Amino acid sequence: MPIVSHVVLREFVYEIYRGAGGTEEDARIVSDHVVDSNLAGHDSHGVINAPNYIGGMSGGPAADKMEIVKESGAATVINVNGALGMVAARKAMEMAVEKAKTCTIGAVGLHRCGHAGRMGEYPPIAARAGMIGIVLLNGGGRFMHPHGGTSRRLPPNPIAISVPRANGEPLLLDMTLSVVAGGKFLVQIARGEPIPEGWMIDSEGNPLTDPESFQKRGSDTAVMPLGGFQFGHKGFGLGVMIDAIAGGLSWAGCSREQPTRGASGIVMFAIKIEDFIDLVDYEQEIEYLVEWVKSSAKMPGIDEIYVPGDFEQRSREKRSEEGIPIEDLTWNRLVEAAERYDVTIPTTLFP
Repeated sequence: MPIVSHVVLREFVYEIYRGAGGTEEDARIVSDHVVDSNLAGHDSHGVINAPNYIGGMSGGPAADKMEIVKESGAATVINVNGALGMVAARKAMEMAVEKAKTCTIGAVGLHRCGHAGRMGEYPPIAARAGMIGIVLLNGGGRFMHPHGGTSRRLPPNPIAISVPRANGEPLLLDMTLSVVAGGKFLVQIARGEPIPEGWMIDSEGNPLTDPESFQKRGSDTAVMPLGGFQFGHKGFGLGVMIDAIAGGLSWAGCSREQPTRGASGIVMFAIKIEDFIDLVDYEQEIEYLVEWVKSSAKMPGIDEIYVPGDFEQRSREKRSEEGIPIEDLTWNRLVEAAERYDVTIPTTLFP
C-alpha cells in the first residue's frame, strides 16, 4: 500500500483531470476535494473515487452549466444540468453566504447535480465568513432501509453543520443517517477486509459481513439506519426529514421509485451570526462550550474527548506529516488513468 504525500497526490490527480479536459478551476476544485477528504481521514470520499469524476471534466466549465430556475431575496434554486457536483456545491455555498450578508439567511438548492463528494467540505466556507453553515442532501444512492423494514428506501441523507469559534478551526459535524456511507464498502473491498455486523442486512433481516454484497446482491441487501436494530428509529426519522427538506426545496424530488428530478438534491444554508449576536461574543460562547465538554472525566483508555471537527483536524495533522495511505487497487486505477491521458506518474511519493 503506497504512502503518498498530499502535495504529490494533489498534483497527480489535478494533472489527470487536466489531461481529461478539465478547466484549471474545475480540475483544482475536484482534486483538492478528494485529497482533502483523505487528509481528513474520510478515505471513502477520497481519491478512491477520483477516477469517477474524469467523465465530468470535458465540455467546458461546470459553472457555465448552472442554471438559476427560481430566485428570491434569500433563496435560489439551481439546475446544475449534470455538471461536476463539487464545483456546483462550492459555488452554491458561496452564493448562500453572499445572500446572508443582506438577508440574514441565505439558502441555495441544487438539483440534477453531479456527485458532490464529502458534504463536510462546504459548511466551513460559511463558518470562515463568520456564519453558520448547514448542508442537507437527499442523495448517495437509496440503500438504507426504514426502521422495522428490510427494503432499500432512503439514501444515507447526510447532514453537515459548521460554526466558527474563537480559537482553532470551526466546529464541524459531518454525518450520514445510515450507519455508514456507501463509500465505506468500497474502502473495505479495496482493503480486502470484512464489514462489522450492524452495517448491512439481507432481505430477511440477517446481518451481512461481506462488503461485496453491497453491490453484488443489490436490492437483496440494505444498509442500516444510524442507531441500528435498537435505536434505528432515530437515524431513520431524521433521514426522512432531511429527505423532505433537501428533496423538496431543491426541486430534485423526495425519495420514491422514480424521484421527480432524480433526487440527490442539495440545500445549502448560511446564517449571519451578527444579525443575532456580536460575532466575537458568539465565538467565545463556542469556546466555553468546547472547554466545558472537554473538561469531562474520561473513560479508561481515552486520552482526549473530541468535539465535532477534532477527528478531521487530528487526521490532517498526522497525514500532512506522514502521508496518505492509498490502497493498491486505488493507486493502480490512478496509474491507469494517468497512462490514458499521458500524465507523468510520480516516482517520488514525497517531495
